[in-house]
Amino acid sequence: FYLLLLLFYIPETERVSKVTAVLLKSRTGEFDLESILFLKLRGLGIYDLGCIGDCINLERLDLSGNNITNLAPLSSLRLLQILNVSANRISNLEDISSCDSLQSLNVAGNLISR
Repeated sequence: FYLLLLLFYIPETERVSKVTAVLLKSRTGEFDLESILFLKLRGLGIYDLGCIGDCINLERLDLSGNNITNLAPLSSLRLLQILNVSANRISNLEDISSCDSLQSLNVAGNLISR
């Protein structure tokens, strides 16, 4: 039991609550948000997707293991092909219906009823 807790522990220094341009640029090394094609923000405690919608050329996005409830900021990501939002607190997927290029979606471990 204790081993499992250690595996999922996120150091306080790595936790963030909101996605910001500074966070995105520091994680990817990209200067322009439009240049980001792949983004992995797993298990950081994120609950607010902030400016992630400005990454308009994003193709692959991993937001698993956070505290996300609202996917609305992803609605502008028309080129998004792969999205992993497993283990969050999402209750509906309506906000990503405009992601026309989506080919793979992982929503396991959320609050989706239908």
